[in-house]
Order: sequence, then C-alpha cells, then structure tokens
Amino acid sequence: MSSLDTPIETGVNAARLRLILTRLTRALRRESPSTFSPSQVSVLATLEEVGPMRISALATSELMDPSVATRMVATLEGLELVEREVDPEDKRASLVNLSALGRRVLAQHWSERTHALSVRLDRLSDVEQQAIKAAIPVLEKLTRD
Repeated sequence: MSSLDTPIETGVNAARLRLILTRLTRALRRESPSTFSPSQVSVLATLEEVGPMRISALATSELMDPSVATRMVATLEGLELVEREVDPEDKRASLVNLSALGRRVLAQHWSERTHALSVRLDRLSDVEQQAIKAAIPVLEKLTRD
C-alpha cells in the first residue's frame, strides 16, 4: 500500500486489476484458441524458462499435486512435447525437458497470443500505449515472489 492509498482503495484497485487481468486473459484465449489447457501451457512455459527438472520440482513450481504433474507430463510426453532424460546427478531419477516439437508448439502459441494482444494495443492512443509501457515493469514485479 502506498502512503497515498487507504487499505480500502488498495483493495478496490486489487479487485479491479484482478478482474481486468481475468477478462483480458479470457479475451486472448477466445481470439487465439489453443488445443492445450492453460495448465499444460504453463508446464511447457516453465520447462522453457527453467530447463530440465524433476517432476517433483515441476509440481512445486506449478503449485500442483505431484500425481497431477505426473499425469500431465505423461500426456505431454505422449504428444511428444516433452521428453525424459536421465538425471546426471542421480541416475535412478529422470528429468523432464521440452522437446524440439514442444519448443516449436510453445513458440507458435506465444506468437498467436502476442499477435492478439498487439491488435488490442494498436487500438490504444499513443498516451495509453505509453501508460501500458510504463506499467510493464511494475506488473512484472507483481509476478515475482
């Protein structure tokens, strides 16, 4: 909370931001539909960002039960979007990694979503676009723990 806001104003702003982000996310999903669930895309994105990881670490990162992560990895593996490799630190364990196909599919997904958002941004005035640009670092800060 800033020194300029009361707790009520901060709560109102948080509620408005949550609703705006939810609606924008839904709109982008409608405008560029995916054959993958948001959870599957999130798993692929995590593997792209972090690199090879154990399913237990993936489950922790994605805030999901390890059994759900195991099933998700099995599904993505069946689609050849991820692959398992031996963990060099523990030959008994395996790491999950994004496959070449997974990288291409994820890049296509991001490209479609970016295009859909770009179309919306292009409809804004220059002043509004500058306001969005200025807000990006602050929004990024909100995503960090």
